Amino acid sequence: MKAIWLIGRQSLQFLIKDKTSLIWFLIVPVMYIAVFGYAFRHTGSDPSQYKADLAVYNRDGGLFAKRFISYLKSENLVIDSLTQIPQNPPVRMITIPDTFSANLQAEKPVVLEFQKRSDANAQASMTAEMAVRKAYFRLLADMAQLRLSRRKISNAGFQILDQRVPILTVNSEYAGRHVTIPQGFSQQVPAQIIQFTTLMLFIYAGSAILEEKNRGLLRRIKTTPIRFWQIFLGKLLFILLLGLTQSLLILGIGRFVFGVYLGSSLASLAGVLIVFILAIGSIGLCLGFFIRNPEKMVGLAIISGLAMASLSGCWWPIEVMPTWMQRMATVLPTGMALKALHSLISFGKGVSDILPYLIGLLLTAGLFSLIFGRFLLKYQEG
Repeated sequence: MKAIWLIGRQSLQFLIKDKTSLIWFLIVPVMYIAVFGYAFRHTGSDPSQYKADLAVYNRDGGLFAKRFISYLKSENLVIDSLTQIPQNPPVRMITIPDTFSANLQAEKPVVLEFQKRSDANAQASMTAEMAVRKAYFRLLADMAQLRLSRRKISNAGFQILDQRVPILTVNSEYAGRHVTIPQGFSQQVPAQIIQFTTLMLFIYAGSAILEEKNRGLLRRIKTTPIRFWQIFLGKLLFILLLGLTQSLLILGIGRFVFGVYLGSSLASLAGVLIVFILAIGSIGLCLGFFIRNPEKMVGLAIISGLAMASLSGCWWPIEVMPTWMQRMATVLPTGMALKALHSLISFGKGVSDILPYLIGLLLTAGLFSLIFGRFLLKYQEG
């Protein structure tokens, strides 16, 4: 065991010598989480929670205008009440004319001006416009009921209507299974764990093997009493220590800086991370035998790591990606690991729900560990 630990620790020295490692381990992941977490904090996955901004310029102080605005406030809107038209027009604005109450009282036509800027979000504008129509129809319906019941259209009459018991209630729910898309920091913390752990393992695991090859360390170690299986396990310990360091740093940042809930089973979370690190790390070790040039090694590691991360949903929610990309993510170790993390963190599922992903990651780890072992043995013998 001591020999395995010494080999794993010695391999970490390659990382310690790199002065830029702190930037990749800590600073860049925090920047990614902050930027992408803020950018994708609202994906529109649940329309019932979608709110649109609407400025209301009320030129009429009458009863009908107040009633109309109260109906607007009950919708999915963020109301900004204006006392005058601002110099810079808001994204969306509705103007209530000064004749609004008087014309409705006299049963005359009324025109409401709904304005939006050309750069306004189409979905939010549709939400706001629908809310305005609903508020207006509710006001007309209340006026019609007061007329039919021969009550005076007044504040007292409207208060009587507010106390009525609804005779019809509509319950809205999703048909079939609805899964809320992880968004914001809850989506980005698991995603950046996958992305940066992949990058670090590809770059540093592959580069460490490449340097030991170029310096002849892998062959010279054969002359020591250390056996092949100890070297093999020492390298796996190296990638495990490297990957856990990166993953735990991002987990800690996500929990204590961005307040992300990490799920109810830390043991399951640790299990996913360990098998993922072994799977990705063993691929990184294999890269060290394929590439001979250090610059090409780093370039290939970054390109392949970023490609796998983007295809797996680390840059944006995978649910908004094309179907073929979603299917591809299910066979990538990064995609399997991200789905497992979201199952535990975002959806509160248990171990039984992530077993397919764990099995896939274990098979990947086993396959590439055997390939790495074969390369290592052949290199030492040659």
